[in-house]
Amino acid sequence: MTWEHYWTLLLKQWKLILGCFLLAGLGTLMVSKLMTPLYQATALVQVTASSSSNGQTDYTNLLASDQLVQTEAQLATSGPILSEVASHYPGLTADVVSKEASSSPTLNTQLFQVVVLDPDRRRAAVLANDIAQTLTRRETAIAQQQNTQNAQQIQQDLKTTSQNISDISNNIAYLQARGGHQGDVILLQLQLNSLQQHYAQWQTLLAQLELNEAKNGTILRIVQLAQPSAAPVRPDIPLNTGIGFMAGLFLGVLAAILVDRFDTRVRTSEALTELLGWSVIGTIWRDPATKEGNRLEWINTQEHDANMESYRILRTNIGFSSIDKPLRLLMVTSAMPGDGKSTVAANLAIFMAKAGKNTLLVDADLRRPVQHQIFNLPADKKGLSNALLALSMPQPPDGTARIGTQFIAPIVPQSTTGIPKSGVGVTGFPLEEYAHAVGISSLRVMPSGPLPPNPSEMLDSKSMQRFYDLVANCGADMVIFDVPPICGLSDANIIASKVDGTILVVDSTRATRGQLKQVKTLLAQDGASVIGCVVNKQRRSRNDSSYSYYYSYRREEQKSGKNQQ
Repeated sequence: MTWEHYWTLLLKQWKLILGCFLLAGLGTLMVSKLMTPLYQATALVQVTASSSSNGQTDYTNLLASDQLVQTEAQLATSGPILSEVASHYPGLTADVVSKEASSSPTLNTQLFQVVVLDPDRRRAAVLANDIAQTLTRRETAIAQQQNTQNAQQIQQDLKTTSQNISDISNNIAYLQARGGHQGDVILLQLQLNSLQQHYAQWQTLLAQLELNEAKNGTILRIVQLAQPSAAPVRPDIPLNTGIGFMAGLFLGVLAAILVDRFDTRVRTSEALTELLGWSVIGTIWRDPATKEGNRLEWINTQEHDANMESYRILRTNIGFSSIDKPLRLLMVTSAMPGDGKSTVAANLAIFMAKAGKNTLLVDADLRRPVQHQIFNLPADKKGLSNALLALSMPQPPDGTARIGTQFIAPIVPQSTTGIPKSGVGVTGFPLEEYAHAVGISSLRVMPSGPLPPNPSEMLDSKSMQRFYDLVANCGADMVIFDVPPICGLSDANIIASKVDGTILVVDSTRATRGQLKQVKTLLAQDGASVIGCVVNKQRRSRNDSSYSYYYSYRREEQKSGKNQQ
């Protein structure tokens, strides 16, 4: 598919795209309006860590500090903290708080945020501050408890060491007073020195622990309390609506492509020509005055109709198609019932007659005929089935035609009524008995007559072959056969090989690729000579050039008529 094809597709499916665009966008807007607004409150907490002058130690402390920030951020939303916070408010549970609260470290800093989303802006701020304060109190209490335990342990060690120093000192003094062995005194003196050094180290450690506790107090500090926000952060109505419109546009374009890909209908003349390889020789526009778009009546050429020019173009194109080969017998059919073939055949016959051509319209649809209704002929009028029955009778040796039990003398052909009274090949056959005048000069209509029980056999009979010879040589310039639809019936296939040309009427509102391919296959099997297609019930807008030209002409004519009155 080319970009031009995609652009044409988008223009063709603009209603679908616009519908998806508006539906998704406005739907998102309405849903966002109906959502409960959530307010966000954020408390900022700092994690402090001591450092030294040693470079390697500073790097190690930095890594430890980063891990400590992440640890404290996770602890802020842990179960014990949230349970304690929930206990401060009647009716509030830890599960509710866990759904509203979150925490995350700030990259490359010693800070982390405690964030709370709540429908109440004030409660959001209160909960965020309470979580930060509860975490700080817990960490402070744990640090103090640890320091106390460490101090007590050091003091216990100092007490034990001091007692050992005192005991060894007394032993040394006792040995020296008694004149004891000098080696024992030296050994005790070494133990005493070791204990004194150990005692000094414990004293230094205890002093440093007390100094750090007095200096730092706690590793957590709230640097920013949460404040009630002025506007909700969720839903973000402009953002959601914009995303909805963009998603709707994408879905609309996607739906248009899918519809075009899976739609089997053939809507345009270009698509019809591309599918069948047959040219479109006429386009019958959908009548804006009727919902059906196709009336079972002829066009009154005395009045203005939007399709008058369409039938003139169709008549002209048929004339051009028969320049090299004479075209006398013409079949009009369609793929399915209801495509408008009978109306097209009737109006084509009218415009052929208006052009001065002696025209005979034959209703060869022996199943659901409608030409007698279109031209208001009585139902009991003789027609094609009567003529075929008469032609099936044995011909008398003297050249007269036999109808029933009566013989009719030969009649000299005359052309005063447009259709001669006798045909060549069937001497003296009274064609006017079956082809009736309908008030239009040069036009005769032969209705179907009584419907036979075996239409296909009758159309494939020798009588029908005699009928072809009769109408082909009766003096008519154009004989148009209105035959049944092709799909599902053999009637049209039987006639297709006998006529000079076939016209396929295609209903643009419901024609499918499968049906049209089947029609092409059937006509090809019968060796039919297809002149082209007539696109029926084609929709058009007032922007169409020919449509605008015609109606501007009608308006000017109506204005001039009023002025003359």
